[in-house]
Amino acid sequence: MDYNKEERRYSVCLECGDEIHYGRQDRKFCCEACKNRYNNRKTRSSRNTRLRVMNALDRNYRLLDRLLKLGMDSLDLVELRHMGFEPSYVTSYRRLRCHDEFCCFDIRFIMTATKICSLSRLQSPFYKSAMSDGASSCRSNAGVENPGSVKKSVNSHSDDK
Repeated sequence: MDYNKEERRYSVCLECGDEIHYGRQDRKFCCEACKNRYNNRKTRSSRNTRLRVMNALDRNYRLLDRLLKLGMDSLDLVELRHMGFEPSYVTSYRRLRCHDEFCCFDIRFIMTATKICSLSRLQSPFYKSAMSDGASSCRSNAGVENPGSVKKSVNSHSDDK
């Protein structure tokens, strides 16, 4: 059997194009720097898109929050655009009967072709549940209204043993 070691095929670095003469035959990069450059270049566009979207959402949120603090609940869309508002960047959208409702995180508004109106802040689910009837029903259940029913259920379990 003749083995010709000189015919070994070398892999080529995906970043710089140099031949790799050492290590495993299926190596893709000649060094860590080439590997990092390649992967950073590959993910750069998605990372930039993500940053651009998050910056637009942040800008919209800060602008809407400032309007809420000033007590405004409607404003012309042209003025908002001049302030830096980008209407295409929202976190949720809901079609209601006669209008479209948009949210930017916890700020809700209705947007028409010329203005936004009904600007308001959503209440958090925790705040709603603490302030709703659930809190008062917990207080009424904490006191024993019908002690007989509690004893009856305890006794029925002890009889089963």
